[in-house]
Amino acid sequence: MAEDQQKRAPTQVFRPIPLLDRSLLIMLGLVLVSGTACWFIAGEEAFKESFSSDFALFVQIVPKLAAALLVASFIQLMVPRKLVAKWIGEESGVKGAAVSSALGALTPGGPMTSFPIVNALQESGTGRAPLIAYLTSWSTLGFQRILIWELPLLGLPFVILRYISCLPLPFLAAWLSTKIPIDIKPKGKS
Repeated sequence: MAEDQQKRAPTQVFRPIPLLDRSLLIMLGLVLVSGTACWFIAGEEAFKESFSSDFALFVQIVPKLAAALLVASFIQLMVPRKLVAKWIGEESGVKGAAVSSALGALTPGGPMTSFPIVNALQESGTGRAPLIAYLTSWSTLGFQRILIWELPLLGLPFVILRYISCLPLPFLAAWLSTKIPIDIKPKGKS
């Protein structure tokens, strides 16, 4: 038991992450440009209203995102790398795309749920094709969206037609990702 826990223990508990990376600097620049444009085009009141509603949304999202990141981190530590490699590793082929597609379709919630899971899967050794299949499936085949939005608003014939037409997309995206010569690595690893 202790040996099994030792195998799963992370080699490094805390890895410092730079606060100001390129993507944050780009976003801050976009915030500055769009905020300035809003102030001059729409006026001070519109700027203040936009800022206060965005701040309220920020306060609402941060705790959810923090919880989702913690869940993803715990999942990453609990799932053995050998199991990940067997089912959705780089060499898992069509089986990996199918498993990832099923997981993506079953993942409830929005980006605050799915992207921390994708990050944890990537850190656990999931191949790029299964990761792309997961995200494509989550965004096109999500059962939660079908049950809550599409079925009540658009009806069963539409849902069936859309689902059947989108079913091959995760597999196509996974296959295409194997043909594109771009090497991906988890953020912070070289």
